[in-house]
Amino acid sequence: MPVRFLKGIGDKLSEKFLKADITSLWDLLLLMPRKYLDHRKPMSFGELDMAARMETVVFARGRVESYHERRGGPRGRSLCEALVRIEQGVSALPAYVYFVWFHAQQKNFVEQKFPPGSELTFSGKAQAFRGRIQISHPDIYDQKRSEDEPWHHGAYVPIYTEISGISSRVLRKILYQALHRPEMETLRQTLPPEIEERFELPTLLASLRELHFPEHVEPHPEHGLWGSTYFKRLVFEELFYMSLSLLHQRVMWAMDKSLESQVPVLTSADAVMKESAKKLPFALTGDQAKVLEQIAADLACKKEILPMHRLVQGDVGSGKTVVAFLSMIAATEAGYQSALMAPTEILADQHYQNFVRMFPERAQRVILLKGSLTAKQKKLAREAIAAGEVDAVIGTQALIAEGTVFAKLGLVVVDEQHRFGVAQRIAMKKKNDTGIIPHLLVMTATPIPRSLALSLYGDLSLSVIREKPPGRQPIKTHLISDVQIDGLKRRIRDFVNEGKQIYLVYPLVEESEELDLRDVQSAFEEWTREFDGVSIGLLHGKMKAKDKEAAMASFKAGETRVLMATTVIEVGVDVPNASVMVIFHAERFGLSQLHQLRGRVGRGAEASLCVLVGPKNLGAQSKERLMAMVESDDGFFIAEKDLELRGPGEFLGTRQSGVPAFRVAQIIRDLSLMELARTAAEEVLREDPSLEKPESEVLRKGLKIWWGQRMELTQAG
Repeated sequence: MPVRFLKGIGDKLSEKFLKADITSLWDLLLLMPRKYLDHRKPMSFGELDMAARMETVVFARGRVESYHERRGGPRGRSLCEALVRIEQGVSALPAYVYFVWFHAQQKNFVEQKFPPGSELTFSGKAQAFRGRIQISHPDIYDQKRSEDEPWHHGAYVPIYTEISGISSRVLRKILYQALHRPEMETLRQTLPPEIEERFELPTLLASLRELHFPEHVEPHPEHGLWGSTYFKRLVFEELFYMSLSLLHQRVMWAMDKSLESQVPVLTSADAVMKESAKKLPFALTGDQAKVLEQIAADLACKKEILPMHRLVQGDVGSGKTVVAFLSMIAATEAGYQSALMAPTEILADQHYQNFVRMFPERAQRVILLKGSLTAKQKKLAREAIAAGEVDAVIGTQALIAEGTVFAKLGLVVVDEQHRFGVAQRIAMKKKNDTGIIPHLLVMTATPIPRSLALSLYGDLSLSVIREKPPGRQPIKTHLISDVQIDGLKRRIRDFVNEGKQIYLVYPLVEESEELDLRDVQSAFEEWTREFDGVSIGLLHGKMKAKDKEAAMASFKAGETRVLMATTVIEVGVDVPNASVMVIFHAERFGLSQLHQLRGRVGRGAEASLCVLVGPKNLGAQSKERLMAMVESDDGFFIAEKDLELRGPGEFLGTRQSGVPAFRVAQIIRDLSLMELARTAAEEVLREDPSLEKPESEVLRKGLKIWWGQRMELTQAG
């Protein structure tokens, strides 16, 4: 039901809800309170005084003494004040709180509703102002109308994060009335009774009513009701239906026999990969070989005739790219085309060059497609792809541009998956005009804890490459403060004289008025002056493609000794002779990002060094994060630490994961529930794989309520 049809919501409120992504009654019901006010016992004047010093929300009772206007509002405007007396019990001394409204015209409205002498209850943020307790724009409730307005007068009153001018007071009334609509009764049964009994869960309706307007459980001052069985019910149900939707899609695919004619079955994939691997100038690691076996089994459809849907996680420098190349060759030998999509032109260029270098005999049948090509070059490339004249295409988002159509696409490889939006990955899979459903191989160098990966990519098979190729040198990491820059500069000059190549990374391209950070442009000018005679290059995202290529080529060839860059070098850049990485303002980067940057060195025969430069007065949490880098070079350990310190939102990036954002569940906090919910979903599908039985009606309804059509997005990986 759209929110605009709810009682008390007109066009203006509806527009405000829309801006906050609240379009339906369901969206509104899942808008959880951020805290609760305890209305069981009004505060004393002493408690109000203490709260005002701490500027916290209060709840108390009083009597209106008088109203008046005075100057002092914003831009010298008049404001309205009310003097409210607070009873002190045994003390006879009068105690007062001042209410303030910054629009004087509100005086008539408030005074008419609560004339002098009115007994009232109130809440709001108390502040100490010029020796008095002041509350701006308080919520005021008429004690005599408590039965008429139950949403304002419960034992615990919910406080919501304000939505662009919609106060908690307004939200309370709308939500209370919505929760008591007759159609809400349908929410009494949204999980099978046996699951509710096994996990001792209250009904969804009871849970929503209790979470918004607590009657049976006392909220925690900081955590609210998240530890209660009512909150557990909401979280479990959301995770259960997410798991059920992901797993059900996979089951339905397996049952769809028409797919057998659309899925490429690469029966010789294993033999082709092993034969091609023999031509490499190095031996595969045990992890690489194991993952290739898993991919080969998927491509050959050994378990079931379904397109591969596999996520390969590998730490920086673990050799994921070789795994991708061998998979692409397997597709070629079976008569299909393959496509590898990279997030940046630098990485696409590098993949193309490495493919040609490792497999020169296939160079004539692989092409590079990227945005910086001329219109004529793109046209010729697309014609060749559509005509089936090329076996493999390596490129950027140009691969999903209109006009790029494949003759017989059998395998899609998406590198650095977390950098692409869901819609982009879906577009890549729809590039066949032949009806073929290509296999999907997703790769990421951002290690994700297994439990988290299962929640985010529940319909993907998971492979992990932890082992690094032999010969990789360890990277020593040091944390220094910016007051040690002079010593660092002397050391860098020594490195240059020793023939080493160095990366210097800054967080900004240009100077910013909002952020007190050095930018790479001005730093480049300073380093160039100071290091006269040393060839220094510059690389950042705002440069033209040809200038980026030239800067990277010069550094790769060893002509440039120092490369100053932003995070444009974060992924995939491979210069074996570069052995020193210096990251300025390191506290501004996420741990996973720092680990990616550090992975640009340690790729050759020399021992390598990473220096993190932070401010002298580094905060405790920032120091803990950076020390994790100093103590470990294990990407999985660092990912766990990043997740622990920053939470999944920042770790994963905004709206980039394959699964839409959770409404009430939190990935880290609710991991144990996630595993229980997934197991319960698996058991349900074992009993009724297609969810067609009459008793599965409640499950079909639950899927529609929680996820609707959104789960198509998971098909992108």
